[in-house]
Amino acid sequence: QPDEHSLSLTKGQQTDNNNNNNNNEIENQQPSRDSTTPKRVLEIPVQSLKKGGLRFALGLHLIGQQNTPDPGSWRANQSSDTVLDMFFRDNSAMFSVVLEESKIVVDRYGSRPSLPYMLQESVILHKVLDELKELAFGGEGIEEENRLVRLEERDGIEKAREVLPARSA
Repeated sequence: QPDEHSLSLTKGQQTDNNNNNNNNEIENQQPSRDSTTPKRVLEIPVQSLKKGGLRFALGLHLIGQQNTPDPGSWRANQSSDTVLDMFFRDNSAMFSVVLEESKIVVDRYGSRPSLPYMLQESVILHKVLDELKELAFGGEGIEEENRLVRLEERDGIEKAREVLPARSA
């Protein structure tokens, strides 16, 4: 049985059932964690994290980003207790936020991400980093040990942000 990080290509629904040529099949393939070797986009070392609470908070955040920049741009999916996936509308790539014991990682799947995907992935990931920063440091009166995430380094989120391109204005 494949583990939670293995990949396979799944074929999306065809919009034109009368046209079964190879081009249509390629365009309708949806990347998944079984399709390609992932590319590590970013990694944030943590002292501790509360997986259930953090998964819930980030899941709600990603659901709120599904219509960015346009309705139907993204589709959020919780694939396990520690993995949140975001699929882009053109099916050229997807990313997964993985909550591990000692780090939070974001991996990209898809052998040829489109330019629109790459731009929008960056915008969404900057917002995810903003949310993580708020969870790690925001909110007055929350004791350090009660936070959903405690970073290994105080500037860990900013270090992760440095690897991302474009940020929305």
